[in-house]
Amino acid sequence: MRQRMAAGAGAVTLVAAVFLLNFYRLPVVALVPGPAEDVLTRIRIDGGAKVYDSRGRLYLTSVGIDDDVRFYEGLLDLANHDVQLRPRAELYPQGETPEQVDQQNVFDMRASKTVATVVALRQLGYRIEPSGVEVTEVLHGTPADGTFRPGDRVLRVDRNKVGSVGAVQTAIRRHRVGDRVGFQLRRGKGVKEVSVRVGADEEGKPRVGVLLTDLFEHLPVRITIDTENIGGPSAGLMFTLSIIDKLSPEDLTAGRRIAGTGEITVDGDVLPIGGIAEKLIGARRQGATVFLIPKDNCNEVRGHVPAGLRLVRVANVDDALAFLRQLG
Repeated sequence: MRQRMAAGAGAVTLVAAVFLLNFYRLPVVALVPGPAEDVLTRIRIDGGAKVYDSRGRLYLTSVGIDDDVRFYEGLLDLANHDVQLRPRAELYPQGETPEQVDQQNVFDMRASKTVATVVALRQLGYRIEPSGVEVTEVLHGTPADGTFRPGDRVLRVDRNKVGSVGAVQTAIRRHRVGDRVGFQLRRGKGVKEVSVRVGADEEGKPRVGVLLTDLFEHLPVRITIDTENIGGPSAGLMFTLSIIDKLSPEDLTAGRRIAGTGEITVDGDVLPIGGIAEKLIGARRQGATVFLIPKDNCNEVRGHVPAGLRLVRVANVDDALAFLRQLG
């Protein structure tokens, strides 16, 4: 009788443990293929510029994120080749809330659209210079942490006016590590004077710990890109190519479904991004046959390229344009 009771108690404990595991939240996030969206249909151009149609498609790609992975869901995800489990800290660094990360993604997307517009218009022959500098991110644990905020506009460094990211960087690098450097910032409707200590980056060069972007407030063509709830900077390359395609008579798509990804810099370089394997899957599901991939992401996709999808390695927007014009 006692043995039966002990066995029954053990079974109850086991069932309870199995039940409770279903509510255990793992310290990971699940990356899943997100939708691929045709950027050409999401661009609106105002101001009298002539707009051209394309026979094909230029897709931005995205990654879906599940940040509430429970124990048994995680087991299923491990068995699914289309899902990638990553440590939660990679997407949500210690000290940052999901809301702060989402806000940063909004800033990154806004900056990406502006930079893509500038790069595209310069490719089309427009002469464009920056009109100011904005803080896009404050790095956690750096001297700027707690002093600067995303959205701050840098007006002066050491009482000297600055009008570009390059001018701010030059002013900071005149200092030695440990010096203090003064900034004048516009925050909202007010002006704020701050002073921070100069730190050092991985190479020992002076830095304060902010990521900056050039502002371009008076562009010759007004361009709007509707991205709904997609955030982050990784659609920059596809924004750039889509704007060029819309404003030039040549059809860069040559009637094909072309997807891609990559953060674009104001100099036209294409930077690597995260979630590349999931983006390949999302692109192929949408029917894309060509994928423009940042050169520094190439080593990550071995064994993850869907059948029927051709990868084209690009280091900058010129590489992408050369390939697309070759298609034409």
